[in-house]
Amino acid sequence: MIGSQASHALQDWISNNPSSSSSSSFCSFSGVTCNNNQSRVTSLHITNLPLFGHLPPEIGSFTNLVNLTIAGNNLTGTLPAEMAKLTSLKILNISNNLFSGNFPGEIIRAMTELQVLDIYNNNFTGTLPTEIIGLKKLAHLGLGGNYFSGNIPENYSEIQSLKYLGLNGNSLTGNFPKSLGKLRNLEVMYVGHDNNYNGGIPPELGRMISLKILDMSNCNLTGNIPEELSQLKNLQSLFLWKNNLTGEIPPELGDLVSIQHIDLSINKLSGIIPSSFSGLKNLILLNLFSNNFFGNIPSFIGEFPNLEVFQIWDNNFTFHLPESLGRNGKLKELDVANNHLSGPIPRDLCRGGRLKTLILMQNSFTGTIPDELGHCKSLTKIRIGKNFLNGTIPVGIFNLPNVTITELNDNHLSGDLPSQISGDFLGILILSNNLFTGKISAGISNLKNLHTLLIEHNRFDGEIPSEIFTKLNLLQRINFSSNHLSGEIPVSMFRSSSLTSIDLSQNSLTGEIPKEIADVKDLSTLNISHNNLTGQIPTTSSQISFDFSYNNLSSDQVPNHYHHHKVFKSYLLTLTLIGVSALLSIMGILLITIIVLRHKLKNNKPRPWKLTTFAKSLNFNASDIIECVKEESIVGRGGAGIVYRGSMRDGCLVAIKQCRVIGGRDGDVCLFVAEYTHTLKVDEKSDVYSFGVVLLELVTGKKPVGDELFEVGMNIVGWVREIVSDHSQQHSDYHERVVLAIMDPLLLNGDYPIASVIHIFRVAIICVSDDASTRPTMREVVYMLTNIASFSTSQNTTH
Repeated sequence: MIGSQASHALQDWISNNPSSSSSSSFCSFSGVTCNNNQSRVTSLHITNLPLFGHLPPEIGSFTNLVNLTIAGNNLTGTLPAEMAKLTSLKILNISNNLFSGNFPGEIIRAMTELQVLDIYNNNFTGTLPTEIIGLKKLAHLGLGGNYFSGNIPENYSEIQSLKYLGLNGNSLTGNFPKSLGKLRNLEVMYVGHDNNYNGGIPPELGRMISLKILDMSNCNLTGNIPEELSQLKNLQSLFLWKNNLTGEIPPELGDLVSIQHIDLSINKLSGIIPSSFSGLKNLILLNLFSNNFFGNIPSFIGEFPNLEVFQIWDNNFTFHLPESLGRNGKLKELDVANNHLSGPIPRDLCRGGRLKTLILMQNSFTGTIPDELGHCKSLTKIRIGKNFLNGTIPVGIFNLPNVTITELNDNHLSGDLPSQISGDFLGILILSNNLFTGKISAGISNLKNLHTLLIEHNRFDGEIPSEIFTKLNLLQRINFSSNHLSGEIPVSMFRSSSLTSIDLSQNSLTGEIPKEIADVKDLSTLNISHNNLTGQIPTTSSQISFDFSYNNLSSDQVPNHYHHHKVFKSYLLTLTLIGVSALLSIMGILLITIIVLRHKLKNNKPRPWKLTTFAKSLNFNASDIIECVKEESIVGRGGAGIVYRGSMRDGCLVAIKQCRVIGGRDGDVCLFVAEYTHTLKVDEKSDVYSFGVVLLELVTGKKPVGDELFEVGMNIVGWVREIVSDHSQQHSDYHERVVLAIMDPLLLNGDYPIASVIHIFRVAIICVSDDASTRPTMREVVYMLTNIASFSTSQNTTH
């Protein structure tokens, strides 16, 4: 059957009467090719037309057919057995149809000239056909996108003529055959995507010396990445994403000098980016996101001449982004979200005017937003929230023509919004938890596709512009809470048919609640609490979840009970100072204790003692420590003293810090003993962990151990992590939800900037990371807390 669109494309098939046409006349039909004497059809090539129905048995009468390509149609049913007569076929392409049933392998057994067999994207079931093995000229085998099950036949390795093998998108199981490594002519292998293999990547695949594309993504692979893959010198694309691979990236992969695309994302890989990758000059795409990588991002990443996509989000990378990143003029996508990166945003990210995606959220970036980004007209996504950025926003950011989402929330950004704002595609604008001032710009009403506008926890003042609600017909969610807004609630707000969530709480709004609220149909949440509203509460839909409290409203529905807990406004600044003081006090006690110990050592009377450290108790005596304090054990030296590496009698490795006693006599020293970190490297990260615990104590009001809310054996870090795991990171206010769940009630009932507590909590979580290598240095912690202190004291009025 021929569909309506096909009728137009195959008009000559319909206009000719088959019963009155000579055999040679068919040779002029669309998609039909005949031999030289126009007596036999040799090719049927009819693609991407809405042909319906079954493939008729009569297809077997075209015995001279060399090419049967009927891809991209809507053909259904099973393949007729008569196709076995098409022994001259070189190309059989029935991909992208709706054929079903077991693939009849017997029909291709006699097609000894077959070079291309493509049945991709149909509904075939059963096991993979083994009759293929006898096709010695077969170069292209596409069996993907079906419902084949069972194992991949080991003897597929006998098809030595293969250059393309596609088994992806089936339901294949079992171990991936190492025998396929014998396919030395294979150039492309797609074998992942919804298959479910057992075991890992066979090292034998390194023998496929002609391979250019290896795609084993999303097929449940386990184990390490074999270093033998480095032998694939012609490899251009390596896709291993969404598996369960573990271990580190083999440095040997740096030998893949032809590689252009590497995607190892969504695995359980760890370690650092190998320095050997510096030689991958042809790299276009590098995806490592959603793993456990750590360490710094090597500077050579920014020097790749062809790099277009760099995505490493959801890892534990630290330090700065390479200053040269984007300088090649080709960068299109950059996503480094949810790491522990710090330092400034590189200025050249959009040098070539091609950058589309910029996602830096949930890190510790500092400094200002580069002015260059305000001129990057190619940008479609800007997500740089939840950092420590300050200063004003480049004016051009609010006039980029292609941006669909702008997230600048949870920073220390300041200044007024520009009066001229535009962007035909901007749908989400989030400026929450910053230090913005001035009036809400009426220019926002020019964003005709805006549906989410969140500007809570800032210092905006003045009236709410009514134009926003008269012009923006798609606006669904607004949050203007915790600002200094005044005046009346615009009536136009409740005439908007699209709004579903409104939060105007914690402002200074006056007047009455517009009675038009009764006409709103889709509104589900309304919060106008903590204002100075007066008059009667209008009738609202029973479907609306509302909060009218802490106003001067007249109604029996909402009791007018005001209560204010006065807390000094600089509480968060004091919280930070107390944390630093607590850390110094703890270390002071330790130093005094060890000074006394030194006095005892002078009398050569070794005495055993027990010092509880960061993770477990260390049992040692003075002679054990003195034995380790020697030149060959030095692992670090600085202004604060010398660090030695020591080994206790039970085999436990420790760090011993020898420091000068402040105010003591010449030569007075103290010894500070701490166990090694997870990486067995002596550094200051254990001190940082302890300080993170102190910060968590101050934010939560809990004891570090033994609190009544903790389960047996649990400490404050484990308790906080358990609560964190119960909250979805998909919410834009994820950190606020967590902080509100753990915060000390004395803080919770106080008058303070919640944004500052959130920042302190984030610093604490970074400090208590399980992996010591991902913790910040104490210098970085001090810098972050200094910014928080400045943030807290810079607010004239707290929220």
